[in-house]
Amino acid sequence: MGITDDRGRAMRAAQETLDSGQAVLAIIEAVRPAMAAHTLAPCYARTGVGWLGRRTSAGVVAWNRFFARGDPDDLRAPGRMGP
Repeated sequence: MGITDDRGRAMRAAQETLDSGQAVLAIIEAVRPAMAAHTLAPCYARTGVGWLGRRTSAGVVAWNRFFARGDPDDLRAPGRMGP
């Protein structure tokens, strides 16, 4: 859907999509600005924290925070202690 610097705004936008029935699941991930290693192109790097949104049986959207596991081959992955 897009990128925003406001988690509340992202959750409201996702809730509209969930309420309309266009989606049954929404994932919001926190990222940070970064640079691609070999090209120095600007990009976003995952921080390892996110929120999963779903409609409950009562019809409201519930958000659950999750922590993504890092790729074992990525030395800078969230939660990675070292080589």
